[in-house]
Amino acid sequence: MKKVSFFVSAFLISTLSFAQTAEDVINNYVKAIGGKEAISKLKDLTMNLTGEVQGASLEVVVQKKSPGKFLQAISVVGMGEVQKQVYDGTKVRASGMQGSEDITDPEKVKAVAMQAYIAPEAEYTSLGAKLNYVGKEKINNADAHKIEVTIGAVKMTEYYDTTTGLKVRQSLTAETPMGSQTIITDFSDYKDVSGVKMPYKLNQDLGMAQLELKVDKITVNTNLADSLFEIK
Repeated sequence: MKKVSFFVSAFLISTLSFAQTAEDVINNYVKAIGGKEAISKLKDLTMNLTGEVQGASLEVVVQKKSPGKFLQAISVVGMGEVQKQVYDGTKVRASGMQGSEDITDPEKVKAVAMQAYIAPEAEYTSLGAKLNYVGKEKINNADAHKIEVTIGAVKMTEYYDTTTGLKVRQSLTAETPMGSQTIITDFSDYKDVSGVKMPYKLNQDLGMAQLELKVDKITVNTNLADSLFEIK
């Protein structure tokens, strides 16, 4: 009987020792991409992407500057800029072919502000994120940890490769002019950028369309001007 009790206890200790938590998954991801120290050395970032959706060629520019500035501009080849979003650290302005609008809803502002971080996952704790470990799933024929992330009204499901620790998929439900829409993004082809790994391929399932984006260039620490993020 003592032997049985010993083995049961040993099994429980072993199981608890290797129990996976959502916090473990995020911490492993941050380490996998280079660690907090390497991330903290990146003061600004410019990312140029190209892609295609429904036969249209897109050009996307994403710019971030610490602390808390963000810009994303989307252009269609032959049409010019069709969408732009700017966050100056306090306010958000979204503009498009039908004009511009200042976003005032606190939760929507928070959702944009989250994107201003070079690596938002490294800031989940400071952002007050609620994390929940769901289990494992196969993503593109590989095992991945599945976690749920809630930051205010923003709810995401994220998947991290069990071997590399890298994020391979994100599912996000967002409000669009056409109503609530779930956007699934797959991340791949991670490359080193000044000590921090970043994905160079992003495939998005927009429901009614597929968007394939490829990063052409990423530059960091170029001392981006604050005027880029001004909202007048």
